[in-house]
Amino acid sequence: MTLKHTLFRFTQALLLCATFTSNAELPVLGDPTQQEFSPADEALMGKNFYLTLKANLDFVNDLEINSYIDTLGKRLISHSDNPDKKFRFFVLNINNINAFAGPDAYLGFNTGLIIAAKNESEFAGVMAHEISHVTQRHLARAMTDSSTNPATMFAAILAGIIVASQNPEAGAALIYGGQAVAIQSQINFTRTNEHEADRIGINILKGAGINPMGMAGFFETLLQNSESHSFVSNIEYLRTHPLSTTRVAEAMNRISSTDSELPDDSLDFQLMRARVIVKTNNSPEKIIKQIQKLDKSNQNIVTDYTLGLAYTANNQSARAITVLSKLAKSNTHPWINLALSDAYLEQGQSNNALNTLQQLNTIYPNYPPISIRLARTLIDNKQPVEAINLLNQQLRTHKLATIYSTLAKSYFANNQTTLALEAISYEYEIEGHIKQAAQQINNALQQPKLNPITAQRLESRRKNLLSLIQKEARSNR
Repeated sequence: MTLKHTLFRFTQALLLCATFTSNAELPVLGDPTQQEFSPADEALMGKNFYLTLKANLDFVNDLEINSYIDTLGKRLISHSDNPDKKFRFFVLNINNINAFAGPDAYLGFNTGLIIAAKNESEFAGVMAHEISHVTQRHLARAMTDSSTNPATMFAAILAGIIVASQNPEAGAALIYGGQAVAIQSQINFTRTNEHEADRIGINILKGAGINPMGMAGFFETLLQNSESHSFVSNIEYLRTHPLSTTRVAEAMNRISSTDSELPDDSLDFQLMRARVIVKTNNSPEKIIKQIQKLDKSNQNIVTDYTLGLAYTANNQSARAITVLSKLAKSNTHPWINLALSDAYLEQGQSNNALNTLQQLNTIYPNYPPISIRLARTLIDNKQPVEAINLLNQQLRTHKLATIYSTLAKSYFANNQTTLALEAISYEYEIEGHIKQAAQQINNALQQPKLNPITAQRLESRRKNLLSLIQKEARSNR
């Protein structure tokens, strides 16, 4: 059986699954021509979209990468026409070039796209464009206007992303086969949507103080490269975001000479991109050799940082320490010392790692990549109480699943099982697993010798979670 036929059958199975199992996993929305695809429907579908991707694809869990993506995203959102909208950004470890806006503001970015972007302006341009699709509710409007059941469209979106993550050409075969082609034509953003997202995205970039030429420039690069058959299969983005020379020209015409003078890059982006390159490369040794061949005139903070990361990834932590220690003396960016602390840990120098992280935490308090790493190191050094205090302080400003999971480990290390289970319940809730969160609270309530205040707090949380479960069950009917 050919690959195309195999993928076609896989798609048909997914679509049938969406039709017949929607009571269990997807909102049943009835005839979409008879009612609006409401924000409540979109929220539930968005959650299921995220959980399905999470279960099937490789998410990037790097603290610095995710912190940068989230910070840039919030900066752009604050200049959109819906600054209070709650977005969720995530990075997928997928080589092909793609970004997508799923239901209810779940925005995904492939590592391949990050590497393809030459500067922050280009990457922020894609992000602003995707944010604009969300604020204008393009996907929700497409589902409302479509004659296809939203659950079926939902399955097609997931099928396209998941299959293309393994094989871009296979994703194309899936899209061009049978029933999927009709569905895909309704999912793809229209040219009107694209022009609107370009226009609004450019204004977002201007407001955020980022050079909007990056958006037009990146799209122009994709369009030019799409003419190469050897390259086009990696540009999944073009399948759902139609590009043309007219559209690129119109985007450029919207940018004034004053706008083009705005900054187009940042050190944060280049260091983040370096982390992506090292973490997605199966041969850090090749990266090391490439950097070593560079002339001194082409060596800079980014190449040195990349070299240090590559040495650590290649089990050469002693060399990484040498490179990163020297770099840290001439540059104060916190990520350099964070990379140095990782190298110390790989070399078995836990005291040096702990000292480095504690100094960083004094300078940059409540910065998740530092506080989480410091807490993990404290746990490993049998100092769970210090880790608990640090993480509870961090939760006052950042309620992240990673913080709660690290807090749970701290409590377990300190023999505080009840509080550990409570922390895990918050981790599960943030990740969308409400039933599992409730189960952790039930487990906590069964612990011996609970004091009345703790029992009352846990019981109140259990009721809140059960209320959320019942609300979702009603939406699924």
